[in-house]
Amino acid sequence: MNNKVKVAVLDTGIDKEHDYLKDNLVGGIAFECIHDYIFISDKFDDEDGHGTACASIIKKEYEDVELFVIKILGNKDSITNIKVLEEALKYLLDTNIRLINLSLSVIGVESVKGLFEVCYELFRKGKIIVCSLANNFDLSYPAMFNNVIGVRASTLDIENSFWYNKKYDVQCVMDSNSYISCDINNSFRLPPKCNSYVAAKFTGKIAKILSEEPNITIYALNKKLESLATKNCWSSCDLDKYSRIPDFKVDLYDKENALLVEVADVIRECLNTEADNEKLENRFDLKFNYMDISKYDLVSIYTLTELVERYTNTKDK
Repeated sequence: MNNKVKVAVLDTGIDKEHDYLKDNLVGGIAFECIHDYIFISDKFDDEDGHGTACASIIKKEYEDVELFVIKILGNKDSITNIKVLEEALKYLLDTNIRLINLSLSVIGVESVKGLFEVCYELFRKGKIIVCSLANNFDLSYPAMFNNVIGVRASTLDIENSFWYNKKYDVQCVMDSNSYISCDINNSFRLPPKCNSYVAAKFTGKIAKILSEEPNITIYALNKKLESLATKNCWSSCDLDKYSRIPDFKVDLYDKENALLVEVADVIRECLNTEADNEKLENRFDLKFNYMDISKYDLVSIYTLTELVERYTNTKDK
């Protein structure tokens, strides 16, 4: 039997009323630095969308996740103070939350000693921190700490796969195929290729493992992640060598195919008028599950037609 797993999401907050997320939200708090003083409040609403997206990506990997949201990133440029991050992590020391998602990075600071110490205390208590490496950087914190699971994105040869080696500075490379995720105002969007979002995805995968083995040790978790990984040893050259090319499926349909022609009509309507996310749904009387749609479903008219056909066949069953 799978158990509920509580995850702390330290980010820009969350859309509390999002239909996809509201039943998984179990609480939240906000930390903010004003004139060198750190203030705590219950105002953890998301005005940026980053935290809402990360929370939804975690849930996509494990449906029964319980989300405790800690807002530490500001709504403008999504930046914070390293002291705010440290205080937010200290807050988690004496909670019953074991899994922590940090889809953020610290760069350009003089010292990360205090950040390392609080991460070590969390690690010592058996808590699992998953953190994204800074985009376009080979070094950032706390992803590089040996008491944190660092994650970076790459287009791997196997969709939705990951590489893992507990001895590496950044232990995990996760396939970067983006799926539509939640956005603020109860909406959805397709996020870009980004280390933040694959870190959330990997957090969700770990949540699923914890649901099945709630008392698993960090040592055993690392062994399990290595066994589930498609690769355990790699170099920087391998990130290019094993990169896959999207399948545009150009020969999937004849140009006179009725479904293809109708999809093309809808696309022309969207190009000539204000875009409407529901045009395909209305035309074909469908309801898409946005969270199951990836960027590879949207790369060509052929893949988009296949998406419509897939949902049409499901509806007819």
